[in-house]
Amino acid sequence: MKAHRVFNIIMVILFALLISTPLIFINKTTGKVSIAENRVLSGFPNFTVSNKLNTHFNKEFESWFNDNLGFRDNFVKWNTIIQYKLFGKLTKSDTLIGKDQWLYYVTPDIIKDYQHLNLPSNSQLNQWTNALDRINKYLGDKHIPFITMINLDKKTIYPEHYPDSILKIGDISRTDILEKYITQNTTIDFFTPKNALINAKPEATVYSPRYDNGHWNNYGAFIGYQELMKKVKNYLPNVNLLTWEDFDISRYDRETKIYNAVSFTESDYSFKFKKTSNVTKIEGIFDDLNLTYSNLSYRFENKNKKLPKALILGDSYFYGFLIPDLAESFSELTFIHTDNIDKIESFISLVNPDIVIYENAERMLDHTMQVLQNTTENYTNYKVYKDLPIVNNKPLLWLDYSNNKPVEQQQTKIVIDNSKKVVNLRGWALDSNLNTTAGDIYLKVGDNYYPSIYNIPHTGVSTFFNNPELLKSGFVFNVNVPELINSGKFSLIIISKDKTFQYAPVEYQVEIK
Repeated sequence: MKAHRVFNIIMVILFALLISTPLIFINKTTGKVSIAENRVLSGFPNFTVSNKLNTHFNKEFESWFNDNLGFRDNFVKWNTIIQYKLFGKLTKSDTLIGKDQWLYYVTPDIIKDYQHLNLPSNSQLNQWTNALDRINKYLGDKHIPFITMINLDKKTIYPEHYPDSILKIGDISRTDILEKYITQNTTIDFFTPKNALINAKPEATVYSPRYDNGHWNNYGAFIGYQELMKKVKNYLPNVNLLTWEDFDISRYDRETKIYNAVSFTESDYSFKFKKTSNVTKIEGIFDDLNLTYSNLSYRFENKNKKLPKALILGDSYFYGFLIPDLAESFSELTFIHTDNIDKIESFISLVNPDIVIYENAERMLDHTMQVLQNTTENYTNYKVYKDLPIVNNKPLLWLDYSNNKPVEQQQTKIVIDNSKKVVNLRGWALDSNLNTTAGDIYLKVGDNYYPSIYNIPHTGVSTFFNNPELLKSGFVFNVNVPELINSGKFSLIIISKDKTFQYAPVEYQVEIK
């Protein structure tokens, strides 16, 4: 009996040690990266946010606890190995194992897309098409070509490796329907490189089988580049077009590990540019513009200044593969992440491109269209309003920030950093005659008129005037610094809400830091 009691006590102690050890060794280092999952672990939540009680504390604490439990990386690793060895499955929720060990990036929506269970309604088609056609017509008035390129998911180009357990209904996809609808109802130059990629499959593998679960490889990317540049050359015949002969192409092996536990290997293609590159990557230009993924927005400048300029809004199919090659084809290439497409009018005024290219992954199309449909940009040139009568009543206008730094209270000047390429100006404007938000607002520097991103929520204004209808009175301008320096001043012009008159320009001086 005594021995049995001792045994029970030992078991209790061992059990207590077993469950408490992970707590004792819980991670206390903020910003630690999980080796197994290759991501930053959740940080300990704050009890207050903006001087108010954090109502999401419980949820955030649970995330922190689950992420930082002691030995978590080891638990994740061994669970992955066991699941793969016993059941042939991966614990990584966004990765599906197909035939021949092909790995596919998946979400519930991507699987629905593969099965053709997410076909768009006529209303959705109309909304998406109208959103793109507004850009197309705006650029058409400026005589700037606009190309839309949808890059296809691995499941679309390599459906033969998808698991047989996931059934497909019919042969027509959402992308097929959208392409047909846009080409039949608009003049938008819309295309996918689908046929070119499928035709190349007998010669080479054009998407990563295992290393990358969601993208093409270098070979497929260059096919995509060539298909795009054929389109570009229709508008800009003198553009520089790279060919296969411009590269030394070789094979190499690469390996990836899921949660640092299960290895997958494949053979890929290395493309080495034979010539000395003419381009220089300029980073940090857009750091002050408060962009989504500002770290993925940059500019390439080419030594050959006779080539045209391009503005590209794209995603990982471009910035992970094509951008250096594309940059060789233009005197200046500005790349901005697609999630900022709701600010495209501002970027066009900033870059003054010879061509605009919008690229999107097939799986992200509905997300990006939602971003675009929520834009507050008007796509209207100031020339539409230039002959409106001018009223001299003082408009209600305030500049809050210049590159995230407060503007002086006197509101007579801004101070800009000469080392910056672009300045971001934020503030608010009202139609004081009609006591409401403005119809639009423009920034004039020299002979150029920059459109605003207007109707941005500004709680300070609606609170100060005690009028919730004034909430969407905020504006943003993105302006080239050299233009401001050369002019030494700029002015802001408010258009009335009913767009029947304009206010006299409000002038600001430019002081160089």
